[in-house]
Amino acid sequence: MGTDTIHPAEAYLRNENNPSSLYVKIEGKRRRLFINRNMNVIGIIALGKRKRGYVFTNWASIEKIYYPSQKQEADTNRKLILKYQKLARLATHTNDWLRKIAHADLEKSLYGNGITTGTRIDGKCIRLSTIGKYCGMANMQLFRQAMKEKKSFSSFRFDFCGYDGTLWCEPRENGDMAAGFSKEFRNCGNGYYYLLINDEYMIGYDID
Repeated sequence: MGTDTIHPAEAYLRNENNPSSLYVKIEGKRRRLFINRNMNVIGIIALGKRKRGYVFTNWASIEKIYYPSQKQEADTNRKLILKYQKLARLATHTNDWLRKIAHADLEKSLYGNGITTGTRIDGKCIRLSTIGKYCGMANMQLFRQAMKEKKSFSSFRFDFCGYDGTLWCEPRENGDMAAGFSKEFRNCGNGYYYLLINDEYMIGYDID
């Protein structure tokens, strides 16, 4: 393959209409590639890991591509959107993001609906009770009170399973409330970002 020719696996991942991950065969093993579409970077899940990976550039090492069938893609997209909708119906706050979820097109992906940026944490949930164990129940109480009173709140950075965690919420001019949780690599401005989907759960939105 010429150096100026994009590999079919890369072309698949860079197509915004496709899922954000793709299985390939490398050295006889089934491996999962993924793309962070915000940063336009493609990575590969490390061997023996479920979530951790690293930047991938060795396209010549790919022996086979396991393209998902259209039915598999459609089923995956539909299940993810229905999951977001089910959780969002339990919310006692509202905002533009939650309204997008409520009116999502089941024929499109989360990314296609503008609900997430299309990363491997799509659909991944973190309980507020779990976050509270790390940020402290006093901070969690302040967060919940701020949500109730529609005020701004941002915690200090706290250790969350080896990451720098931050819990926040802020009001919008129209009375909506936005809230989220970030777990960033230690002393770094990059990491995993979740949004509050209801009173008890944060759910995956973006990786930076």
